[in-house]
Amino acid sequence: MYELEYVRKRKRRLIVALVGGISAMAISSLAIISFLGRFVGTFTVSLEARNVDIALSEKRSGSHSSYLRVKQLSHFQEFTYADFDRRYGDEVIDNEETNYTLGANYSAGDTSKIESLNFFKYTFYVQNAGSTPAKYDFSLNIIENILSSDGRSLIDTLRVMVYEDGQKTIYGKAVDSGRYDEAGNPDYRPPISVDEYDATESNPFMGYAETFASPKVVTTFSGKQINVGDAKRYTIVTWLEGNLSSNTENAPQGATIKLGVEINAYENE
Repeated sequence: MYELEYVRKRKRRLIVALVGGISAMAISSLAIISFLGRFVGTFTVSLEARNVDIALSEKRSGSHSSYLRVKQLSHFQEFTYADFDRRYGDEVIDNEETNYTLGANYSAGDTSKIESLNFFKYTFYVQNAGSTPAKYDFSLNIIENILSSDGRSLIDTLRVMVYEDGQKTIYGKAVDSGRYDEAGNPDYRPPISVDEYDATESNPFMGYAETFASPKVVTTFSGKQINVGDAKRYTIVTWLEGNLSSNTENAPQGATIKLGVEINAYENE
């Protein structure tokens, strides 16, 4: 989980603390990874299993963890989507061998000290550790979206990138339609980064994101099949898109966003 102090364009900062854990009761298990923040708040991953042995893990072949934790995250700086490809690539981001330090900036001459982060990424697996096939529903939720004192929100610049077994989808808040598709229907998809009409050589148009499913839900998947011994890999990446700042002079002080993943597993009837 992380906190974000939203300041001027190119000078945003985010202070983060992450707490997480797993509690188990009988046939149910609950895994929680919490980001506690003053400006950008909670991110959780929780799993509840009913009559099936489904578990979370950070490694495909590793043991199932009962406690997941990142002790402390540093300040976040503004980032743009184009820099994911320029600096990393999908094979590096969607990888169990890389963690939140992938987006780290280190102090000059001291690679042991993280000075800031450009983005937060977390990779985990949903595994069927039992003896029967199962299904699960996956929901990435906007738990809370609190406006600043002057009525502004971070939601417009929030981008969420979800990898599911290597397949990537980017999500953002729907925009007021000024575009129409080939059938003449309004197109509410937001630009991933800079809008195509404002694109330049240094800030190219990177396509459109899928819209959030609702004001409180980024996306959902229902009835996902997971057979005995199988594992589904997910990587969640969040950042505030720097090319979408509408007000670069005054920070939306007190604005918060909290995100959470809920996974409910059940018998494959």
